[in-house]
Amino acid sequence: PTIDVLNALDLKASAIGNHELDKGFDDLVNRVVGTGPNAKFAYLGANVYRKGTTTPALPEYSITTVAGLRVGVIGTVTQETPALVSPGGVSGVDFGDPVEATNRVAAQLTDGDPANGEADVIVAAYHEGAGAGTPDGATLAQEIAAGGPFAKIVTQTSAKVDAIFTGHTHKTYAWDAPVPGATDGRTRPVIQTGNYGENIGNVVLTVSDTTGDVLSYTG
Repeated sequence: PTIDVLNALDLKASAIGNHELDKGFDDLVNRVVGTGPNAKFAYLGANVYRKGTTTPALPEYSITTVAGLRVGVIGTVTQETPALVSPGGVSGVDFGDPVEATNRVAAQLTDGDPANGEADVIVAAYHEGAGAGTPDGATLAQEIAAGGPFAKIVTQTSAKVDAIFTGHTHKTYAWDAPVPGATDGRTRPVIQTGNYGENIGNVVLTVSDTTGDVLSYTG
């Protein structure tokens, strides 16, 4: 029923989460994403690789055209997934660093080579988020200071990424995070919407239709 609702909402893309793997990788690709009345949107896992390789086991990104611009969504899942689901169900895949995977694909989508995909705007969808050891209501600075995967997402995700959606930790926040390496004080939105459909996260990007640069945003 969750997939039915997301299909009805005309969802375009989603990162997989650990719960998509509760019944194993084969169930994900053959039933959840498989043929028939299943997910009609792209389920992404750029940091999921065939066991012992760097060969992607799932689609890494999807492209949707919005107002004449190509919007690329890169999806990744928490690297802790093997500890959150039955290990036997995911024994054929490895889970790499989600930030490294996001940055690799972001570079690919902006390298000027149409053969491997190009995007004017890039959104990172991480099934990973703030919260390790920090209380609800913590500030962005406190979450970064706590370290861990979320701090790396905020401080090391490529500047080519224009907006960051997070999940997994069931927190609610909409932060303006400094863009790594930017010398002009630019920020980008980092957002998570709690859990169980309690909220909807909304990011609006105002983008130059000539350069693809984000001119402003709300989140």
